[in-house]
Amino acid sequence: MKLSDPVVRRLLLVPVLFVAAMAPAVAHHGTAASYDQNTLVTVAGVVTEFRWRNPHSSLHLDVTGSDGKVTQYAIELASPGLMARQGNGWTRKTFKAGDKVTFKVHPSKTGAAVGECLFNCEVTINGVKLTNAAAGAGATRQAPADGRPIP
Repeated sequence: MKLSDPVVRRLLLVPVLFVAAMAPAVAHHGTAASYDQNTLVTVAGVVTEFRWRNPHSSLHLDVTGSDGKVTQYAIELASPGLMARQGNGWTRKTFKAGDKVTFKVHPSKTGAAVGECLFNCEVTINGVKLTNAAAGAGATRQAPADGRPIP
């Protein structure tokens, strides 16, 4: 067997291509390294942008601190396909600029103004709790306790 033999070259090429193809998949999944999975914090702010895209959607907020200072905060969410299919029924229209939201997120381990909520997100939009409906049925909004109409 010589390296110049076409059969040997093809046999060597298969594992090299396999490893090269797997590298992006292995490199992609790292949220546990970036976010504190043992902690949940509540973030409240005003939506500035909702990015509905793969591999992860993101929600961008202006969060006003107790000192009045506004901080831009980003929340990493699941992919559009997962959010639409796995019971929460979210769509690209679930959040819009100007919505007042409250989210429970896993905070960044570095203290940066980012958090992560990939599954079982607890969310309030304009005072209305967004709940997970039965899988595939879509998200629903619970009416506020004071009888106000659902926004």
